[in-house]
Amino acid sequence: MPINIAIDGTAGSGKGTLAKQLAKKLGFGCLDTGAIYRSVAYYMIENGVNLSKSKNIEKAIEKIDFKVVFENQNGNKVQKNILNGKDLGDKIRTEQISLASSIVSQVKQVREFATKIQHEIANSFDVVVEGRDIGTVVLPNANYKFFLTASPQVRARRRLKQLKLPEDNFESVLEEILERDRRDTTRALSPLKAAEDAVYIDNSNQLPEETLKEMLSHIK
Repeated sequence: MPINIAIDGTAGSGKGTLAKQLAKKLGFGCLDTGAIYRSVAYYMIENGVNLSKSKNIEKAIEKIDFKVVFENQNGNKVQKNILNGKDLGDKIRTEQISLASSIVSQVKQVREFATKIQHEIANSFDVVVEGRDIGTVVLPNANYKFFLTASPQVRARRRLKQLKLPEDNFESVLEEILERDRRDTTRALSPLKAAEDAVYIDNSNQLPEETLKEMLSHIK
């Protein structure tokens, strides 16, 4: 049976970077589940779908053909997100897409769409899967589970640096982080929370390599 490692956490907690580093250390694939929702959000925005009504999203998702491909690059298994035959690359890595993905992810049909893809990959590969409901809903029987977080201010600083934004954008980025937290933790479907058996790590005062070391110490 494939080995599955679930990493959940808040926006800006570093789970994406750490999932990739952990997968590389273990020789596993790394599935960024958020990229699935981001890809759906990208399609909706590109096609002018009004996200204020779930029925619009439900109808539009029927037109999406999506698959994840792992491509070997310098010893890493890099995830490619293929939407209707096209590799989206970094097009899904914007704040607009981030906020839109938190909206579409609240729609039942979208979550079912994403969960089906996640199950197929988890059943086929040794994989690190990161997201917001992996250990609680998608892979409740994962071999190892982690929940990562940090203070909103620290996460806003990280996002500011990641997006290479000027300092005067800090307050708006912080507001977006807090709004994302609110949506993720209060949504009716699969709200963000730590699984009861997950290792909880607040990495506000940790370097990525320190968090990675802590995670590896729990994996046999």
